[in-house]
Amino acid sequence: MEISLEKIGLSEEALAERVVNKLVDDILVSLDYDEETQEWNGSSTFLTRLDKMVKDRLNQVIENIGQNHVLPKVTEMVETLVLQETNTWGEKVGKPLTFIEYMVSRAEAYMREPVNFNGKTKAEDSYSWKSNTTRISYMIDKHLQYSIESAMKQALKDANASITKGLEEAVKISLREATNKLSVKVST
Repeated sequence: MEISLEKIGLSEEALAERVVNKLVDDILVSLDYDEETQEWNGSSTFLTRLDKMVKDRLNQVIENIGQNHVLPKVTEMVETLVLQETNTWGEKVGKPLTFIEYMVSRAEAYMREPVNFNGKTKAEDSYSWKSNTTRISYMIDKHLQYSIESAMKQALKDANASITKGLEEAVKISLREATNKLSVKVST
């Protein structure tokens, strides 16, 4: 008597599904899924490799979507956005500016804003505030001061190292000469 899958009530698809489910259960049987951290606990090289492959593929898909759909739309929006100043009633005043023109004008205003000798604006330090220079001049002065100070500290450190080395050698030579000149006499 011949036994076939149909006689015991299984189709090839059902058998294949059962075999795959059993293999998956056996592979993941030593692992527990932590709902809180959303990670598998335990060790399975198969699961580790599968997890890495899934994450890499998802990152690639998200990167492609961003590059192909999101970034072009954002670029278009930034390039075509026009800003218009309004008064308190919402009426347009002044000339309309593109987003890029607005950003350039804000950067220029920021760099040319008057600051005190500490680099603070009147809004930051209004008590006895006195304009000293522009922000760009203050920033250049601070950068130059830092660069010169760093160079001077390094030069002083190098000079101290060479002077210390020279003094050490001179002391050793003097001690050697003094030791050579000494003669010990023992008399009884």
